[in-house]
This record gives sequence, C-alpha cells and structure tokens, in this order.
Amino acid sequence: MAGLFVAAATISIRSASITTDRILLPIEVLGSDGTTVSRTVTLHAEESESVRSLWLQIHGVRYADQASVQVNAGAWIPLSNNTVTIAEPAKSFGGIGGFATLVMTLSLPNGTVANGDNTIRFRFNQTDGVASGYRVLAWNFLTVDGRKIIPPEDFAKDAPETWTPPLPDAASILAGHELWQSAPLVASSLPKSPRIQAHCADCHAQDGRDLKYFNFSNGSIVARSRFHGLSTLQGQQIASYIRSLPLPNPGRPWNPPYQPGPGLDEQPVSSWAAGAGLDWVLSRDIDALPFLLRQHGARSTAAANSSGNVSGPRELLGQISPDTFRPDGNLNPREIPIELQLPDWSHWLPRVHPKDAWGPAFTQSEFAALYAGKRKIGAGAPLRTLLENAKTTDNNIRPVVTSFTHWSQSRRNFLRRPVNARTVWSPSLTNNVYSTQLWQLVKTWEMMQEFGLEGRGPDLYGLTADSRTWCNTIPSETAPAEVFIPDGVAGVGGSALTNEYFSAAWYELQIVLNSGNHQHQDRSPVDWKYLIGRFLDLYGQTHQPEPTRLLVAVTKALQSTDPHLGPDNLQKGWRPDENIDPRIMISPVWEPIFKPLPIEVHQALTASLLAAWMDKNRQYSVAQYLPIGLLPRAYTAPSAYGNISGGRVWEAAQRFRDAGVRDELIESLLQWGAAFTDRAERLQYH
Repeated sequence: MAGLFVAAATISIRSASITTDRILLPIEVLGSDGTTVSRTVTLHAEESESVRSLWLQIHGVRYADQASVQVNAGAWIPLSNNTVTIAEPAKSFGGIGGFATLVMTLSLPNGTVANGDNTIRFRFNQTDGVASGYRVLAWNFLTVDGRKIIPPEDFAKDAPETWTPPLPDAASILAGHELWQSAPLVASSLPKSPRIQAHCADCHAQDGRDLKYFNFSNGSIVARSRFHGLSTLQGQQIASYIRSLPLPNPGRPWNPPYQPGPGLDEQPVSSWAAGAGLDWVLSRDIDALPFLLRQHGARSTAAANSSGNVSGPRELLGQISPDTFRPDGNLNPREIPIELQLPDWSHWLPRVHPKDAWGPAFTQSEFAALYAGKRKIGAGAPLRTLLENAKTTDNNIRPVVTSFTHWSQSRRNFLRRPVNARTVWSPSLTNNVYSTQLWQLVKTWEMMQEFGLEGRGPDLYGLTADSRTWCNTIPSETAPAEVFIPDGVAGVGGSALTNEYFSAAWYELQIVLNSGNHQHQDRSPVDWKYLIGRFLDLYGQTHQPEPTRLLVAVTKALQSTDPHLGPDNLQKGWRPDENIDPRIMISPVWEPIFKPLPIEVHQALTASLLAAWMDKNRQYSVAQYLPIGLLPRAYTAPSAYGNISGGRVWEAAQRFRDAGVRDELIESLLQWGAAFTDRAERLQYH
C-alpha cells in the first residue's frame, strides 16, 4: 500500500496591472505509466546561451529509469545514477534508491536551451509495482559556474490550506469514508495484479489522518486509488473524505517525519511529526556540531548550513565543555539537525499488509489481536481498547507502556516462525517480514496521534521523562537488522547499502522519539552498545563519517539511566562498565568516524567526554560499584564492542594522554582505576 500520492500548474499574479506567470511547485508526475507533465519558461538570449545543466530536487524516484526528462526537442533522458550527478550526502547513501528526496544535476548538450520559450517535460516511465510517480519539488537551469538562471520569484508553492474536497457534498464524503474502510483493492497497477485482503485503512492510519496530516493532494489520492484498482470517481470520493477530516495538517509528503532541527520544540506537539523539513537535512555532519554544543542558529542560517558555509568547528573550541556530555543531563536530539535524511511517510507504509503476507497465521495471532482485537488478551485489553478507556476513566495511561512492550514481544513471537537460524532469505521473504515491522510502526504512529500520547511523557514515565516522547521502542524494532535481514540482494532495497541505511534511519528515529526517558534497565529499552556499534556497519557502506550524530547517540547512552540511582542498583543504576565509555574517542577502530574533526576539536571533545564520565563516576564510592556479594552479570558485550565498553578504561590512560588529554585528568582516571582494581582483587571479582 506504500507509494506516492495536485496536478501542478502555472498561476497568474497581478502586480501594478502587469500579469506574471509563476510556476507552481511541486510538479506532481503521478498516474499510469507514461504520464507526462510539462512546463514552459521564457529565457533571453544571454540567459539561454549560458545554460549548461538542469538542476532538480526530486521526491520519490526510487529506481533507475523510473523518471525521464526532456528539454525542448531533445532526447528523453532517463534519470539514473549513471546519467545524473547526485549531491552529497545522498550520493554516498546510494543516490537513487537511497534517500527519498534527491538533489541532482543533469548535463545538457550545447544548444539544448533556446532564446525564447523552452519546454521541459517530466515523464513517469513505468511502475515497479510500488511507485505511482514522483514529484519535482524544485528545478532550474544552471550556468557553468552553478548559478541558477530562473529567479526564485518566478516560482510559487502550492498551499494546502487552499485545497477543498473535489466532491464536497455529504454523500460523497460518506462514500469516501466507506471506501477507505472497505473498498476491495488490487495489489498494484501491474497487469493481472491480484486482489488483496487489505483495505486502505489497514495499511494507513485507520481514519486516514496520515494523508491529511502529510498533505497528500487530491490528485495524488486519486492517482493512488486508481493504482489499487479503484475508479477516478471513487478516488475523488476518498480524497473528499480526507479533505473533510478536522485534523491538523502541518506535514508534506516529502518532509521526513520527525526530522530533527532547531525550533521543533517551539511548535505545538501536534506539529512534531511534520519534522523540521528538508532544509534541516545537512550536507555535512560536521555542521551539526554547533547544535550539539547548544549554539542554536537562527532559522535564516538553514541555507548556510546546507551549503557548508557555517562557522568552522575550530571557532567552537571555547564552547566545548563536559557539560555537553554530562550523564546527569538531558541532551535534546529533537533540536540537533543531522545529515541523515530520515524515511518519508511513503517509506513508513508497508508494501504488503501482514494478512496478505501471512494469511490466517496473522489474523488469528495475538500480535493482530493486541492492536485492535475484540476481546481481552491474557491479562490486558487490546491497545486501542485500553486507549479508548483511558479517555473516559481516570486517565491513568501508565499501563500503556507495558501494553506496547507486550505488543512488541508478540511481534517477535509471531516472526519466529518465518525467521529463525535456518531461514533462507529472499527478496519476497524480506518484503513480508519488513512490511510486518512497518505495519506495526504505522499503527503505533496512528495511536500516538489519535490519542494524543506524544506530549504526555511525565504521565507515561514520571517526572524524569521528556515532555515529548513515544512510549515504546517500535521505531528501532523496525530496523532490518532487528530481524537479521541480511545485507545484499535479499536486503531491504536489494543491497547492503540500502539495508544498512534503513537500519540506521530507524535506530536514529528511536533516539529522536524515545531514547529511554532515563528508565534504562539491563539492555532495555534501548540496547545502546548494539545501536552505536551499527554506526560502523553504515560507515562501511557509505564511507561517510558522522561524528556529530555518533556523539549525540553516545551522550544519550550515558544519560540513559535515572540520575538519582547509583551503581548499587544493579539493574537500573549507573554502571559505567556496561555502557559506552570514552575510549570510543581514541579507539583505532573508530578513528575514521572522527576524521572530519580538526585535531584540536577532537582533542577537546575527547577530554570533555572523559571529564564528564569521570565526574559521574566519582559521585559514588568504589564500594557502591563492587558491593560484597555482587552476582556476576549474565550479559557480556560482544567482543567487537570491547574497545568502547566493558570497564578498565584506565588501562587506556596512555592513549588518552597521546590524544592530548591533560595530565590532571589522566591522573584522576588512574587513581580511580587503582582503587577499583584494589577492591576487585580483595573481593576476588572476576
């Protein structure tokens, strides 16, 4: 059911009695195979002669040759990684087939652009059984030095607040609602596509709020309805129903949900899911460093951030301090932009519903019943029933956290049948398993929105909780790595790179939505060592180091426990030997990740992280770390993480000294280690 959902046009604006045509954006190229949309622009001779290439920002091009472009009478040029130049960082993340929105440049032969009218055509070549088109968010002609020819004022953005139902009568809206809930559908627009059991409401939010929230246009809804075998009239009825929903709609289809960026917390919580927008997807990870150090820039710096013209990291040396990494702090990852473009809403939607993937095994499962069953399951009610009751009783929603945990466990139990040690992975099996994870993610978003849970952190977790949070770890559980989907042709997206990208994206979303709310217990709710270790797996595919995003994750790992609980609380308290430690800054294995940082900046960050870690350690006596009668821990970190976790950090004192850490801090580390070792030997700890 995943896919792309106003036909673009030019509009006239009168100013001083002069009519000027402006090009309406986005240009949506949606519909059946071969759908073509054109735009015409007039250039003067000196402008046309200087054009050397076409610049495009496109959303929804998933595979090579999905889209083609023609300028005037020139040849149709298919868009692929071989025919266009993809801008970084998207290029390193796979180009076409990676990020949902790409900036690309297409070279044009001399003489392609003429003096006078020039027509550019965009064509949707053919579906792969998932896509039903794409959107051109912005375009322009470029000179040899990269200057854009068409001025910004010649373009206008379509305004969703002006949209109305195609069929505004009550009967059409009611019919649209009924179709949303129960219309029979086919899997795709491919010939002989089979009927499916799922309805629109099954793969989307049950009331359709996602299409309203993210502003899928009337035209896109009609196109997608036809993709699934409905008529144009039925698509218009569904679009009319969606338009009529009295719900907030701050998002856009191309803006990744929850994409972090400055100012998000200043918006109402109802706007959080809309994210900070593509403007805050950075072109370089290092440009996020000022935001990590709490130097939040004004909104007007977005363009500078994207182009890499922000202040250099060396200028931030005076602002690097242990306070940034303080384990008793509460770093806000929602406000720190990243270069990783999170998945758009279409990539949230499952390609196949679990009941079409698994049949009665799903429909009769506890996993299905715990979402919206008709009866009590075990000791608790289905989630939707529980949330409905919470609106009318004493409004105690604490049990919701446990219920989501139970639902996650039921998914793991359900997937144990198709996913086990003997599983032979194939693209089909990957699609079924990954779609099942996505279905749970979408339904979680549905309930978080419908029942207003995102702004109730203290009600869910207590006073230490973030004001904005999810109450589960379902985002991270959506990662392909969570179910051992392998890298390679059987991986999500058909390659190791895309498989690792989606794992990284869902793990990042977990950090943004719920990093644990200082409720860490053993390896839950977030297994920080595993999550952080995956940064190396992603880097191995992209060769794109992300030191700032990594440092945010490390800081949230250090801040995962309740600051009021010490190491004598074996399950929930501060246990530095079972967390990420400062050796990650000096580990040869992790050195490539920090390579973009100037040496002196790396030194200052290393010293600050070590100082913050030591300040926390010294809050407690050695006896609290090693009490008499302490039972051995059941979990040992994998050897691959031994250089960033597991204790005995003082043995790396010389490497910290070589990294420029001051002697006083090194001496403090050694003294603490000596006291720790002495007590461990006396009590015969192993």
